[in-house]
Amino acid sequence: MKIEHQARSESPLEQIRRKRAASVRESSAGRASLRRVYKGLSEEDQKLLEHLLTHEQDVIDNPVFYEPDSEKIIYEDAPQIARADTSWYHPVMDDATGGSSRPRNDRPGTQILLTAAEERVIFRQYNYARHRVRQLQREIWASPEKTPTEEQARELLRWKKKAEAYREQIAEINLALVLAMAKRARMSEVDFADLVSEGNMALMRAVDKFD
Repeated sequence: MKIEHQARSESPLEQIRRKRAASVRESSAGRASLRRVYKGLSEEDQKLLEHLLTHEQDVIDNPVFYEPDSEKIIYEDAPQIARADTSWYHPVMDDATGGSSRPRNDRPGTQILLTAAEERVIFRQYNYARHRVRQLQREIWASPEKTPTEEQARELLRWKKKAEAYREQIAEINLALVLAMAKRARMSEVDFADLVSEGNMALMRAVDKFD
């Protein structure tokens, strides 16, 4: 009865995740395989891998991801997007919130304004990395042991970190926009730092859903 009650209280997605986690652990071969994979990983990477083995990666799909030379098209043939200089951000936030914990940098940071074509490039690169994560996840879950080989684990972590690096780059490029919107919406009863934090979180949600 207790198990039935637990199943009823879980959402369908939570039930799927619980079953995946159980299927990874259920066989002695699977447990031994996981121990071998985890052996060479840092504690941080072990936690990340465990998460990736039970939570399917969201992705905005694109037909080009399935082209034979998709990786070359998306990364090698695409123009390089420079990283934004964010050294201005903390001093500006300190001034806006009355703090002065960091030395001021009066030199303007590099403000990057992307064209529509450049936006498509970087979002496609971000989503392709997420696509590769999901592709590897499905390969692993379709295998008899439902556990990754050492090579699959390395690739899974590599593509996940690549996706997160692009996500961070997109956020950095848009920091000035978030700050400007927070200043425009500033209200006396709401802390400015909280407004910026909410703006950054909204930006990241938009990044994950942008096609």
